[in-house]
Amino acid sequence: MPFLPETWKAKVTERLWEWRLRVEQARPAAVYSTLSAAALWPLVQAAQSTGMLPVAVALGNVVAGVGGNLIAEQIQRWHDQAHPPSEVNIATWITAHITTNANLRQALDTILGQLQVISQARECLQDNDRAWFVQTLRTELEALGNLTHFEAHLTGDGTIAQGPGAVAAGQGGIAIGGSVHGNVSLGSSGQRKS
Repeated sequence: MPFLPETWKAKVTERLWEWRLRVEQARPAAVYSTLSAAALWPLVQAAQSTGMLPVAVALGNVVAGVGGNLIAEQIQRWHDQAHPPSEVNIATWITAHITTNANLRQALDTILGQLQVISQARECLQDNDRAWFVQTLRTELEALGNLTHFEAHLTGDGTIAQGPGAVAAGQGGIAIGGSVHGNVSLGSSGQRKS
């Protein structure tokens, strides 16, 4: 079975409900490191079970360049170890390198964005924890210098769509994320547009 980016994203989603438990163990960039580790964990597991080639292909489909190569090399090192690392070990490695390696941060930012890890993690939280999550992550991203990669601004009526395949519609609008064949009914008046 090929290890595709869709497989990778599904594996991340399965584990995100546990991420808050691990946040307290990873400082100083606890949320960022923990979410990044949750995103890399399925790759580490896949490398152990299917080998590095499918993992390298999946990783290359999501992120390329120096940072992607750094991640692939580290996954290879973990693959070669007698005992694979835990997510906590991965978060510790990330925390140790993200403040000094801009290429790694850029690659992790891309992975978090492409796999929609931050929005999924936010959705896993109860309402009262979401404010904590947003503020803590904002503070960490500002300290790391990569807040602009994740921040969007909206003033007045409207909407923002970010990321691959994102679709948005402003107030009173309809957004369709794909092709439409046939008639479309808009509003309650039953008007048809072809």
